[in-house]
Amino acid sequence: MKWRFALKFLLAFTVLLTLWSWTQFAHFYRNAVLVAVQQVSPLVNGWWLQFDTPNPVGDVVFRFGNRELAMLLDLPVLSMGLVPLVSLIVATPGLRVRQTALRGLIGALLYFLLDVMVVLAYPFIMDQPNVFKDTMGVFAGLVAFVVAPLGLWFILTYSALRPLWQLTLKPPR
Repeated sequence: MKWRFALKFLLAFTVLLTLWSWTQFAHFYRNAVLVAVQQVSPLVNGWWLQFDTPNPVGDVVFRFGNRELAMLLDLPVLSMGLVPLVSLIVATPGLRVRQTALRGLIGALLYFLLDVMVVLAYPFIMDQPNVFKDTMGVFAGLVAFVVAPLGLWFILTYSALRPLWQLTLKPPR
């Protein structure tokens, strides 16, 4: 079973990574995150998000009054975290095709929302940086890019993984 899981994961990873690089998915994902953030940012953090307009500060800029804060996150690269997430879901034993597709879709949506939250937190972290904010920024990046795919996979496939990993309590004798 370990080999089958590994082979399914590697095959799904290869196919998805190829599709990710051949299509404009990373650009579409970037724009979708920025549009979502642009709609709620003034209400959530007080900053206005402007992107893809000529600006010497950068392509993506948060504005608050007369202050400008360039966003340095590379959202197209962050979108690549979907590849291992969906690959892990596809490789999970015990899931039927419909369950796999539904969990992959839910996982992608949750990953998207997590990236939106990271971008919304960006002005709090990067405006007037200090040691605490720098640590929060590193932690947010780690969560968004590394922990999120694994954590979401575990949460979304727990019902299928529990019997495999024998995570259920054995009844007393």
